[in-house]
Amino acid sequence: MISENPKIGFIGFGEVAYYLSKGLKGAGIKQIKAVDQPIYSEIVRNRARDAEVELALTLEELVMRSELLISAVWGNLSLEVAREAAHFMTSDKMFADLNNSSPRAKKLAAEAINAKGAKFIDIGLMAIPKEEGHKALMYVSGDGAEEFKAIMSKYGMNIQIVPGEAGKAMTIKTLWSIHTKGTQALLWELVLAAHKVGVDLSAHEPLIQKTAMGDLVFSIPQWLVMHAGLHAERKSNELREIAEAMREWGIEPIVIEAAAKRLESVAKYSLKDYFKAEMPAEGYQAMLKAIDKISKEAEISVR
Repeated sequence: MISENPKIGFIGFGEVAYYLSKGLKGAGIKQIKAVDQPIYSEIVRNRARDAEVELALTLEELVMRSELLISAVWGNLSLEVAREAAHFMTSDKMFADLNNSSPRAKKLAAEAINAKGAKFIDIGLMAIPKEEGHKALMYVSGDGAEEFKAIMSKYGMNIQIVPGEAGKAMTIKTLWSIHTKGTQALLWELVLAAHKVGVDLSAHEPLIQKTAMGDLVFSIPQWLVMHAGLHAERKSNELREIAEAMREWGIEPIVIEAAAKRLESVAKYSLKDYFKAEMPAEGYQAMLKAIDKISKEAEISVR
């Protein structure tokens, strides 16, 4: 069993781990460490300094010096990371996987961790840590869910248990992501099309249309579009994970495959690097202008 003030180790220190760390530090967690690749980007170093998080040099070091490991990597890497971390896990540690992978990947990751005598927590993160910090709603399942909630809820974490094995919480998150990430891809297709034909959508917000279905409000959520633009590569990978899960359920992921393809087309512009992982104050229109500039310089076709 981990201690009441557990030593936490984040595997991956992107946006989610950063905001969770800041919140947990403010709530009284004394020790948080992290490891990330490459060792270490300027963004990671700055985030670690701001959140008072110590960076470890290797995964082995992180696991050995932590009690509660929290995996926060890209979904398509989550199983590989869990299996690698399992080499260093012992029965007195816990492994929490909050990645957007498939339910099947969570089950296989749990098997690897449980084989070392350690407990596993499948986390479906249902809210945005950038807005709600460590209090963002989490659905959790797996053999470590009860203990995880008992300890971490004391620090303000909003944890809801989904009865059952690892993969149950991720199933709920996967269903929700069909809507959220699918919507982000559709919005990018819309703003790219509008930009191509010279229409400034913001000049027409809100436009109320009377239809047989009632009042439809036409508006473009700036934050949602920009977040998808910055994280298009990761989100497209997550959509591929969702598609895999849907196939396992016997459903052909027609729309989700198309959504993944759209975000992959946005990812090739590397907007996260261009804007240094920060959303431009000018809104998503700044991203569209950046795409025009990058296209001319690199001869990338906007499609």
